[in-house]
Amino acid sequence: MSDLREEVDVLGRVVDEQEQTIAALRDELDRHEAALGWRLQSRLEPVGNRMRKLPVVRQIYRTLHRALELWVDDGFAGVFRQAGVKFGLLLRGDRFLVESARRPRSLEEQYEIWIRHHGTPNRRDVAQAIAGFNTPPLVSVLTVFDGDDFARFVAGLATLQAQFYERWELCASVPPATRTALQTDLDDLLTREPRLHIVLSAGDRPTLADAYRVAAGDFVAFLQTDDELPPQALFELVHRLQREPNADVVYSDEDVISVGGRRAEPLFKPDWSPVLLLSINYLERFALLRRQLVDNVGGFSAEFGPGQSYDLVLRLTEKTDRIVHVPKVLYHRRSRPTTLASTMSRRAAIDDDRCALMSTLARRGLRGHVSALSLRRGARCYATRFELADRPLVSIIIPTRNNRPLLQNAIESIRRVTEYERYEILVIDNGSTSPDAIEYLASLPPGCQCVPWNEPFNYSAINNFGVRHAQGEQLLFLNDDVEVISPDWLTAMLEHAQRPEVGAVGARLLYADGRIQHAGVVVGVNRGAVNAFRRRTAESGSPSLAELVREVSAVTGACMMMRREVFERVNGFDEGLPVIFNDVDLCLRIRQNGYTVLYTPHARLYHYEGSSRGRRNPNEDRQIFQERWAQLLTHGDPYYNPNLTDTHDDWSLRLDDRDDVPVR
Repeated sequence: MSDLREEVDVLGRVVDEQEQTIAALRDELDRHEAALGWRLQSRLEPVGNRMRKLPVVRQIYRTLHRALELWVDDGFAGVFRQAGVKFGLLLRGDRFLVESARRPRSLEEQYEIWIRHHGTPNRRDVAQAIAGFNTPPLVSVLTVFDGDDFARFVAGLATLQAQFYERWELCASVPPATRTALQTDLDDLLTREPRLHIVLSAGDRPTLADAYRVAAGDFVAFLQTDDELPPQALFELVHRLQREPNADVVYSDEDVISVGGRRAEPLFKPDWSPVLLLSINYLERFALLRRQLVDNVGGFSAEFGPGQSYDLVLRLTEKTDRIVHVPKVLYHRRSRPTTLASTMSRRAAIDDDRCALMSTLARRGLRGHVSALSLRRGARCYATRFELADRPLVSIIIPTRNNRPLLQNAIESIRRVTEYERYEILVIDNGSTSPDAIEYLASLPPGCQCVPWNEPFNYSAINNFGVRHAQGEQLLFLNDDVEVISPDWLTAMLEHAQRPEVGAVGARLLYADGRIQHAGVVVGVNRGAVNAFRRRTAESGSPSLAELVREVSAVTGACMMMRREVFERVNGFDEGLPVIFNDVDLCLRIRQNGYTVLYTPHARLYHYEGSSRGRRNPNEDRQIFQERWAQLLTHGDPYYNPNLTDTHDDWSLRLDDRDDVPVR
């Protein structure tokens, strides 16, 4: 009961914080609505809506609207500068049209639009495709039924009976007491549906291990009773198997059906991401697992209870990397009212998942611990942390110029907040001329060293120069406009940077108001690279990838750690990229050499972005980057779902061009 009270207290605090946030947002909204600009925009909105409906006029409207935005923010210089960038894109044959800045604001609104354009495929077309399958596999769908709600069990069967692909069987484990109590009803179902198989559980609690005993399929999948599959779910996964017959795991995206019956909370997943799997069982719904491989790894382990599927997926993916992602929403998890029983059931499942994760760490020879993230709904998520094998010296390299207030704040926050004690700070001064800055650099605190670099600004060259003066075996590249928040930020980065397979680690960077500034980097948006989840707030309900340790294509050089041996193997920063894309290019070369790049949300800092060097965006750097990484930019970031926008940096959804007007 004490655990339950603690859970209720945590939820209560979350609700209180949200109510305070809502009240503050209402006050801010009232002020905006009273402003002259807001009232003028309301008058012009109907005109803008009409103009956006016509393709030719739409571009004229967007161009004028964007020019006005730039003039307000940066003056005429900003307008002319962006016009030059657009003409450069035109000359190179890249996409240069002005994108809509006025899209649906909320994820829920965006998802409603997305659903309208991603409906059920035509049954006749699907039937023709199935007729052409070479070897259509039998899929064994496993479920458990404890007798709580027979209607839920019938609904689970019905969602399979509605599938376009008909080579399936439902293997359901039920306790002996349930089989006796519902014998007539279950026998009736068995008579009417020969693809249904009922097996008695070995104990009082039904398990997937019990259901698996009667499975005969080439692939197995999991279905929780009362959840739903769209009619094309099995077809889409099997169709992918026809194209990639050697795949051992094929998985899809998912969403939630709310208590009111509305589809919401889409989880658009990355391609295969083994580190992410240590934080969330994102493969389970909805996936096909090759039966032969399941047998090879020993099948299910009944001792993990509701965590059996997580344990199986963790063991199975240690034996194969033939894992394929179908980026389509093919599973609808049903949201259920929060009750005492559901809360206790979730807590029990969390305990089992944690045991499965701890067993995985032990099996892999890793020392660490696992704790559940306090998310009120959605998939269960975890913080899997690793112990440090040793305590190496970390060299923190900070380029600066004429920026005493921010630099001093950054250094003082490091010294004041950081728990990890073995670090040195190297300030690389790029020709400061301000007396205030020179005075501070001459009186740096103990453990800090100032190294002058009196050459024209070149971010790559400055950091390469800093490495040559660094003593540490771990290198941390840090901007002078950051402020440390979390005491274990260095430990959180070092626990991954110490692992031989990891090449670079990035941190969670926040704006001063708490919104996300960086949670990894996405490559390919606007044929460049952008920070992930930019301007998004922290999640307090369903899971967001911003809350989880995961692989990414790159991380920002504003706070990036790597081993010296990795840095030297890839020859450091490319000095031919003096201003932008140098950190992304470094990460991509690190990945090209067989290492992974990780983002951790457990290292948290404020980032006062652009405070020291402005927002220079030279076209030469962009062109070099685009030519060097053209293939990746064309194929897309493997850790960024293709259903997400390719023109904005906020992890919002990819919407049709005509859908930039919110639905009323």
